[in-house]
Amino acid sequence: MIIDFSISNFRSFKDEQTLSMNVEGGRSRHPSNYTLIEDDRIAVLRSTAILGANASGKSNILRALAALRWIIVSMAGRKDGASIPPYEPFRLSPDSKGLPVRFEVEFVVPSGTRYSYEIVLKSDKVLEERLFSFAKRSRALVFDRGPGDTWESVSFGGTYKGGRRKFSFFQNASYLSTAGNDASSPEFIREIWRYFEDIAYVPAGQGVLSKTALKDAVTMRAVSELICLADTGVTEVTLEEDEAAPQMQFPDELPDKVKEAIIAQNRMSTKFWIKSQSGKLVSFDSDDMSDGTIRLVELIPMILESFKTGSVVILDEINAHLHTDLVNLILQLFHDDEVNAKGAQLIFSTHDTNILDSGYMRRDQVWFVSKNGGVSSLKSLDEYDKRLVRNDGPFENFYRDGRLGALPRVSFGKVKTALLRALEVHESVVKG
Repeated sequence: MIIDFSISNFRSFKDEQTLSMNVEGGRSRHPSNYTLIEDDRIAVLRSTAILGANASGKSNILRALAALRWIIVSMAGRKDGASIPPYEPFRLSPDSKGLPVRFEVEFVVPSGTRYSYEIVLKSDKVLEERLFSFAKRSRALVFDRGPGDTWESVSFGGTYKGGRRKFSFFQNASYLSTAGNDASSPEFIREIWRYFEDIAYVPAGQGVLSKTALKDAVTMRAVSELICLADTGVTEVTLEEDEAAPQMQFPDELPDKVKEAIIAQNRMSTKFWIKSQSGKLVSFDSDDMSDGTIRLVELIPMILESFKTGSVVILDEINAHLHTDLVNLILQLFHDDEVNAKGAQLIFSTHDTNILDSGYMRRDQVWFVSKNGGVSSLKSLDEYDKRLVRNDGPFENFYRDGRLGALPRVSFGKVKTALLRALEVHESVVKG
């Protein structure tokens, strides 16, 4: 579970901003919306909604989480001198463009241990990297890589036990990524690496390669049943293989998971069966179905996997192609103690203000992103004056009235004037 996530100088976020999943107080309200850890001492939210105007920076928060996942999971083995893709500093200030980007995250792995990880990087090198453990409640150093340190001079705390410590890597790679994917490293390091590998991130407008997951009979049966229950008109969903599909050749260095996904996408087809007026089942291809139905087929295996492992799902624009009631259904599943017994989390952005319902969302689950002078800022609904924004208040009305900010500032009059000007120019060109 992610408890806190902080970034600074990343994309539209110039100054340090923190997205917190930590429940600071008010545990009596919607207790199923959070998970208790460390003998009930800490409560961690199971979902968080991020709202804001277009281009406010909502997606950049989610991209930052995806960037951190890449740093931990995929940064190892980079060629010497290769640039670091997550180095995307704030570009609207000459001072910020040369400064490092910083990520920090506090999280809990499935075994129950809490950690804090931070990394500071520039375009071609990691400047700082450190990991702390809270295995005994107080913070204890696991490893520390300071400015100027190489792989040979990384220092280690007393909590780094078992397995190998020293791993060779260039300055543009993270220690955690290198050690985490090595069989000789201690199990707790491997568990951290696997935890971040399990994070699922879906950018806005992008599909999900899900047919590999659908090859699992249990997953396929669950998808079929849930699609039918979602009032799509579908009676059954099946996965069929095209035996006549040509064999595909891949480079040896391509990961097996990628190969499997590509083969599944090209050789496997999803069939949707709908009952005709005569009672006979008629099959339809994916192209015949609504975008919402296809979106559900893509999301269900990912959500199911998160419940199995207690992992994090990050969805940019969760409401894309989904009715607001289906978004609410997904939230209900994440908030259910029996379904979400392992503390899976859903972090998402949305334009759907129906999500601002105090009947099933806590104030600390709702975050707003605003932009001023090109700089994005992040603020929780829980940070507003509680005398004005009560626990049971009409959050949506407050937001739409402009009391909470993070709304598009668009002048109808100016838009109308600009369009009339464009139409006038067009007419004059047509007339010669």
